[in-house]
Parts: sequence; structure tokens; C-alpha cells
Amino acid sequence: MPLPRVHPAPAALAVALSLGVASMTASASVPQRLAIYSGGFESVSQTRGGNAQAGYALVQRPVRVMPGEWSIDDLPLALDPSTVQLSGDGVAVRSQRYDFATADHAQLLQRAVGRTITVEQSVASGVREYTGVLIAAGNGLTLREASGQLRVLSGYSGFTLAEPPSGLVARPTLRFLIDAPAARDARLDYATAGLAWRAEYRAVLAGSGNGCRMALEGHAMVANRSGVDFNDVALDLVAGEPNRRVDVIQVSGTMMRAAAAPPEAKMMADEGAPSVSASGENHRYTLPGTGDLPDGSLQRLPLLKPAANVPCERRLVAVRNDGDWMPDRPMIHRELGGDGEIPVRSRLVFKNDRAAGLGVPLPAGRLRAFDGSELLGEADIGHTAAGRELDLDLGGAFDVTAQRKTVDFQLDRSGRTMTETVEWTLRNAKAAEATVRLGDRLPRWTEWQLLEGGERFSKTDAQRIEADVRVPAGGETVLRYTVRYRWAADITLD
Repeated sequence: MPLPRVHPAPAALAVALSLGVASMTASASVPQRLAIYSGGFESVSQTRGGNAQAGYALVQRPVRVMPGEWSIDDLPLALDPSTVQLSGDGVAVRSQRYDFATADHAQLLQRAVGRTITVEQSVASGVREYTGVLIAAGNGLTLREASGQLRVLSGYSGFTLAEPPSGLVARPTLRFLIDAPAARDARLDYATAGLAWRAEYRAVLAGSGNGCRMALEGHAMVANRSGVDFNDVALDLVAGEPNRRVDVIQVSGTMMRAAAAPPEAKMMADEGAPSVSASGENHRYTLPGTGDLPDGSLQRLPLLKPAANVPCERRLVAVRNDGDWMPDRPMIHRELGGDGEIPVRSRLVFKNDRAAGLGVPLPAGRLRAFDGSELLGEADIGHTAAGRELDLDLGGAFDVTAQRKTVDFQLDRSGRTMTETVEWTLRNAKAAEATVRLGDRLPRWTEWQLLEGGERFSKTDAQRIEADVRVPAGGETVLRYTVRYRWAADITLD
């Protein structure tokens, strides 16, 4: 069945769908302010549709209100009505109401039950019309005709309402009853979904190993699928996701409209990095100036002042990582499942401090690392405070491999010891020497001692050891260690 077309009846329905909404005039000296919180960016920014309930933003909008009944309908489709506040000097709100949009055909039909309707149905000879009182609407339409008989229509191409239902609104609408001596400037505050942002970093690396140097840029990608344009708005980007209860509110049959940014929209220009300030337990990035965030747009805005010559380390890492679980008694079986090929990963390590040319809060987002014009890999970073080190996984190493093998295992029940010898083989097919940080876990028991190879390894925590291993170009390096485990006399074995 084709989607129904709604044919407005003369005058009446057209008036109902064109509600007279009091105009708002923002104060010329106070711009609208929008604070968008990080989180939900992937859902909001999807090319097809997006998710109207994802993302979170707080809106502060200057308005001009009138005494008596006052309403506004240019609102986001996923506005949270429970957060709405209208305030201003000399302005008292006596009552407040939120009307859901009811202008799609299915909602119109439900509200038109009991009213006269003319339904069009396409047939081979043209279009046939049926008029009657709408009795039911759902899987087809049921009409009571003037003769008293019921007519059930399973398919139709359009309908006309002689008298539209009362209270129709084409968009979500806020209505207020206001006590004020005269027209007043006020401020409308509310929260909405449909807006989100994420940090995007570009790191260009030069050099290798500990001699690495990095140029780092940071931008914010801001997505607006809220259903409305935000014009001439002052923008704050808040890095953080405070707890909030999300009540899903269906506000219309179509949650989103994918609209291209109008050519006259004033883009938010790069006027320098935003200022950073505390926002509760989060960080707020206030962009200079104002600009437009059209609905259906994705904009790239400045976030960090570019940093050059940042010290960094490009590191190859091969780590046996089988979690942190520890047994309640010694594991005396030779096979533990830790042998075989161990992936070698390429990592980027740098410190977020002033001495390195950074030292600012880094919001969560995605970092792309390049060696010149060559992409090394991408990594997600979490919210990173100043002074913390970042250790980012950029992907697998093609030419460097690692293999772990248990070559000997001895169990001495009477002596309450077991001894294990492990051999690592690192191979390098590159034309230059490579250094690999090898990491292993000693999981058999909590008390252990390295008998052989201890001079090559350092202890990183209660159960882990690591070593930096140089592997010659086109060659291999074999590294071996022997560990002895002990346990107390009151511990029983399997």
C-alpha cells in the first residue's frame, strides 16, 4: 500500500496546521548559548538518520515574552520537557505545558475518529471517494456512511478532513501562561538530545624509538541532528558525561530531518583555540565568537592550540596478556595455554605535560598518527588529565614477530617447588634494527624467583616481567628465562 497522502480541506485544516506562535526576539547583546556534552557522537553523526535520543546539550536562549498566553515551537525534536525553565525579571510563570507534534497522517487519523472524513482510493478507472464518519483507524479505515452502513477500506491514497481535530501542532510546542506588566526580556533554558561532539587529533611523527618527535593538532567534530538550526550561537563543549536518567520521548512520527546547511549559514570560524575552564568535575571548552550550527550538519571546530616537537616514543610491544586472575593454589600442570605466536603491536607513547609542549586536559576522542603522509594507525583516547602519560595502540607490526615456548618444566612435590623455562624468539624482517618491549606474566603462583635471565628482565608488578630486546635487521634474537615457584607446607595440591 502506498504511503497515504493528506489533502488539507479548504481553510480549516490549513489554519490548524499553521498555529500562530508568538515570535521571539533575542536580545541583541546576549547571544543564545549552547553547551554540548561529549558522548553519543557515533549515534548522532551517522550518515543515515542518526539517533534522536543520543547526545546531550543544554540550551540558554534569550527570548522576548508577552503577558498572558505565550508559546514557542522552533524547538529540538528531542527536547526534555522536564528540564524547561523560563525566567526573567518581572516574569512569573503561572503554568507551563508541552504539546507533542501531531501532524503526521497516522496521528491525524487517530484524533479524527468520530469526525467526518473523505477518503480517496485509487482504482483502475481513476480515483473513487468515500465520505462518512471515521469509526476506526489502524490496519485500514472504517467509515459509517450517511446510509448507516459501514465501509471498510484496506487501502487508500489520501484523505480530507472537513473539520480538523482541535489542538493540532505541526512541531513540538511549549506554552506558558505568564504574569508580567508588559513585554519582557527573559531566558528559556532546556536540555535536549540530538547534539554531540568528539575530539579528533592528528599526530605527525618524525624519528623512531625514543628519538620520536610529534606535531599534534586537536579539533572538535560537532554534530547537530536535533531538528532545529542554532544560529548565531555561543558554543561551549563540555568534556564529560554526568549521570542522567534518559526518558525516551517520541515527539513525532519522523524524529529527524536531514537538511543540508543553508549557504548563508555563518560558519564558526577558527578564531583560535577555545578557553578551558572547570565545569564541575569536567572541563568546558568555550569557543570564541559565535556562529551557526545548522540542523543536519557536522562541523570541524578548533579545540587545542597546535603543539610542535612533542617528545614521544614509538614502541613495538609483544605482551602475553591472559588477564589478572590468580589461582587459589599452585598451577602444577605443564600446559597453561600461553605458548605460540604473540602479536607484536605498534604503540605511541607520550606525556601530556607542559614540559612536552602540552599540559592541557585532552578530551576523549580519536587520534590518527602519521609518519609523514603515511597513516600509522588510529587509536581511541579517554579523557586525559594534564600530567598523565598516554600509551596508544596503533595496530599490528607486519615485519616483526614474536613466539613464546615453554622448553622445560619440573615439579618437585616434596620440595614444594616447580621450575619452568620459557624461550622467546623475536624475528625482524625489516631493513633496520628493531627494539621490542617483551612482556610476560608469571601466573602459576604468587611466590616466584627468576633463576636465569633475571638480569634482562625487570619486574613491573606482582606477576609481570618485561625486557627491551634489540632484534637485528633481517635476523632474530632468542631470549630465555627460568623461574622457580615455591609454596608453603599448608597448601595442598591437586
